[in-house]
Amino acid sequence: MGKATQDLRKEHDAILHVLNITDKIISSEAEETKKLQFGKELVYFLKTFADKCHHGKEENNLFKELINNGMPNEGGPIGVMLKEHQEGREHLALMNQAVEAVDFTNFKINASNYSYLLRNHIEKENNVLFVMADRLLDETKQDELFEKFEQHEENVIGHGVHEELHSMIHKWSEEFEMH
Repeated sequence: MGKATQDLRKEHDAILHVLNITDKIISSEAEETKKLQFGKELVYFLKTFADKCHHGKEENNLFKELINNGMPNEGGPIGVMLKEHQEGREHLALMNQAVEAVDFTNFKINASNYSYLLRNHIEKENNVLFVMADRLLDETKQDELFEKFEQHEENVIGHGVHEELHSMIHKWSEEFEMH
């Protein structure tokens, strides 16, 4: 397993953890106002970490490198992943609209749809795309990609934001007693 794909897998673990927290919170007995406050924070987290940071690394770096190394863009795994990234963005927009409209029912529906989509998406990336990437990209290429990932994080989400996002996960776990 290369350094770049290993980094993306670690981010998948964090995203899956947040999806588990989300599933527990939206089905919990907590009051709706508390759930919607979580929803607002969750949308920020997912837009920043899952989409801008994680999907940005894949789209701007990994996928381009795979295409340069002979993987087809259309009709192959990359095309499927790009389509699912876009579907995820649509779910996030609907989650955000629901939070702004103080509509917990629609938030819950779209958060559940997003969670389902992303869980399947992550499984495909971990078990198909990243396995192919590890075969196509040697250690030097993986190291170069990892450096690009680091630059992407700094340039796109900014210094200290990663730490802020991880503290949000910790806060949610504490607040909703999910250790």
